[in-house]
Amino acid sequence: MREASALTRQAEAFLAQHPGVSMMALGSGEHADSLDLSPLGVPVHYLPAERNLDLAMQYLALNQLAFGGIGVPRWVLSDLYLLPGAIGLLRCPARMVKPEVREQLGLADEDPTIGAAYFAAPSVTPGLFIGVSLLSFLPGTGAAAWVKVLTLNMLRAKRLRGVAQWDNPSVRVHARLGPLRLVGRVPGGHEYGERTFVYETDVSDGARVAEAMERRSSPAPTRRISVTDLPTLSGLLDRAEAGEVLHLVPPGQDAGHVLVREGAL
Repeated sequence: MREASALTRQAEAFLAQHPGVSMMALGSGEHADSLDLSPLGVPVHYLPAERNLDLAMQYLALNQLAFGGIGVPRWVLSDLYLLPGAIGLLRCPARMVKPEVREQLGLADEDPTIGAAYFAAPSVTPGLFIGVSLLSFLPGTGAAAWVKVLTLNMLRAKRLRGVAQWDNPSVRVHARLGPLRLVGRVPGGHEYGERTFVYETDVSDGARVAEAMERRSSPAPTRRISVTDLPTLSGLLDRAEAGEVLHLVPPGQDAGHVLVREGAL
């Protein structure tokens, strides 16, 4: 993702508004030299997972707390997250996170903990990353969007593909980075397959991402479709898979409807 001064200023403002929050990354020690450890001018403390087992286990516990039955298994964390890539983390004092996190981990107020985290997997297509896991326990701060933006900059991502459900509030977080082009159905299926879709976001232009983060400009939707109207939403995916250009435009969802833009932006 190309750095833009506006996005840098926004990142600085986010950290200034939330003292105690800092950016870290956890992954195989071998990857440290391959990453931008100053994304948007924000310093990233890189922690080799081989020597930071406690932090890896904290991430695993929080991932399973966030996602329940489809939380990441331990071997997947090791083999498919940490060995080939790196997890972006926003770390903070435990007093800043939701009470259930402190209770789950047995933390005192000033103990350091993971407040938000994002993992995007590298793909065989250069510049394309696959969004796998976004979690945040810092409500009302915008941390979910910022850990995603900073991690993608750290990875030098140009394009992002991700998986979401029409009715999931996370759609609004994903749309913070700009319009979501509909790609189609999830390869191989999904636990929530009937309400799940694949989207792609162009993150190559930092100035455009900055505009989206500020909600300064957004194309008008041509349709509003209820998140429970699965036949119509399935038809959208048929059209996307056939090559038609369709987007969910920011904020992505509104009053139980997804905001669809048909045609080029």
